[in-house]
Amino acid sequence: MADDESSTTSEESVDVKSDKFDPMKALYSSKTQLSLKTPVYDNVSKFEAVMSGLSDQMKTKNKLTNVKQGESSKQRSLPGQEPVSGTRIGGRTRNSWKNVLSKMQRTLGPLGVLHEYMESRTRVKVYTRNARGIRGHVEAYVAAFDKHWNLALEDCFEVWTRSVKRKAPALGVSTVPQTKEDLAPKVVVKKTERKRETLERHVPQLLLRGEQIAIIVKIN
Repeated sequence: MADDESSTTSEESVDVKSDKFDPMKALYSSKTQLSLKTPVYDNVSKFEAVMSGLSDQMKTKNKLTNVKQGESSKQRSLPGQEPVSGTRIGGRTRNSWKNVLSKMQRTLGPLGVLHEYMESRTRVKVYTRNARGIRGHVEAYVAAFDKHWNLALEDCFEVWTRSVKRKAPALGVSTVPQTKEDLAPKVVVKKTERKRETLERHVPQLLLRGEQIAIIVKIN
């Protein structure tokens, strides 16, 4: 009986799952079986949880909790109230509108009227503004636009006012070669009143930002 008890105790001391496990005896015992596919754990507590079976229980509990949370987070709706994946208008989904040209054809309201002016090649007068008030106006044809009222204009005749700038004339003959500014559209001073002057110029193409636009009027 004593031999049986001692052998049993010896086996328990080298058994990792036993409460009587002795790591020193297991390290030097010939009965200890080593596996080449032994998992690596971060700490002893995690190792003990795995050996005692607590790890599997926690995984099952977390899985059930996630399933319950997922079911509760779903929107409760009637059969006819489910969300629609894509709205089709005119045979095409809304996501297929990828450029400005396709969006201009489906605009409504004031932008729809602007699209009619563009299609009918109706000339418009666009009043522009600055930080203090109305800066001037541009008479042109609309080539393109977007929802922010950014305008691409053609055959533009621009009129605006600004403060008079006085510069002293240069002495002698200028030998500066022609620059890009000389190639720009010529600006003509039409009227000067005290410290303000009115200028005008013709520009073949012009891009006007929506934040600079005050009013758009159709020219009859």
